[in-house]
Amino acid sequence: MRKAKAGVGCAAMVWGLGAQAGGLDRTGQDLGPLFEKGHHLSTETYTVQPRVRGTDALGKSTGQVADDYSQWGFAYRRDLNSRSSLLIMVSKPFGLDIAYSPQQSPLFGGTQARVNSHELLGVLRYRWDEHWAVHGGLRLQRTDGHVALGGLVFGALNGYRVDFRPSTEPGYLLGMSYERPDMTLRIAATYYSAIKHRIATRENLWPGETRTASTAPQSLNLDIQTGITPGTVLFGQIRWTDWSQFRLRPQTLEAVLPGRSLADMQDTMTYTLGLGQRLAENWSGFVAVAYDERSDKAALSPLRPTNGRIGYTVGVSYQQGRFKLTPWLSYQRLGSTDISSGGTTLATFDAESATAVGIRLGYQF
Repeated sequence: MRKAKAGVGCAAMVWGLGAQAGGLDRTGQDLGPLFEKGHHLSTETYTVQPRVRGTDALGKSTGQVADDYSQWGFAYRRDLNSRSSLLIMVSKPFGLDIAYSPQQSPLFGGTQARVNSHELLGVLRYRWDEHWAVHGGLRLQRTDGHVALGGLVFGALNGYRVDFRPSTEPGYLLGMSYERPDMTLRIAATYYSAIKHRIATRENLWPGETRTASTAPQSLNLDIQTGITPGTVLFGQIRWTDWSQFRLRPQTLEAVLPGRSLADMQDTMTYTLGLGQRLAENWSGFVAVAYDERSDKAALSPLRPTNGRIGYTVGVSYQQGRFKLTPWLSYQRLGSTDISSGGTTLATFDAESATAVGIRLGYQF
């Protein structure tokens, strides 16, 4: 089943495709480069175009509320000896870009949120025999952003703005894997720790600078791949993320609405299933389906106007010598939701969509 390996390299990158995924997830925290062979260098970039519109309780359109955004990543992997390897990777794991135009809905116009994150991680992997290995490492995460509340629904907080200054804090990851090279089989589990931030905060309704506690969520990835015929690989992932521990309670908000948070989310489960196929000597292709469970919360924030997702991804991989080029395209169907408060529906968002297009370049040396 040696030929099945041609489909694995291109398929693995799909696991990291998190366009419009659960919570603020944008990458799925993919560790695919760790399992490459030899010395490996790769870079990836992609652009996401969400289309999210709703109607408020006054019958006014919210206009387009989810902005386009771009992602990029870099990975360097090398063997240290016959049993150990090193991975250094830079990514943008979480993010949010939401803005309601003041010229549209009078209930929400002026509301916006921007969240940015960058993460540097270093991972060591040790194989103690042909089948079993462990991996672990350190992460350094930088995050910043701002939130503005605009529109009649916010009452006394209409016009409120808070800026979160850049905060950099460490975390870790731990995992293990089992492989059967003769079957192109690999099962890998990776735990990512929560990362606690104390963010320097400035609010337009509160003098001076304060500190806001925030926690980037812990998560667990279970990745599986197996060859099913020569040249064909089946792969999948189950990902759990503890978004319920993510809270943002700046001082003004806590004073006006004790116990309330700018972010109020539930844990998310994401399931991915795909197929990689060798097409020719230098060509392989892949397809994948990703599914995010819907939240069962009745009231969702206007800062997250979708609920659940099913995504379809297709791509090809071309390898020439040491270089591999992998372009791909994804279509995401975003779930409908109602924004409500106290049992009153304030806005309705029907099922919408997002498209993503990306490319990965790999070099093995």
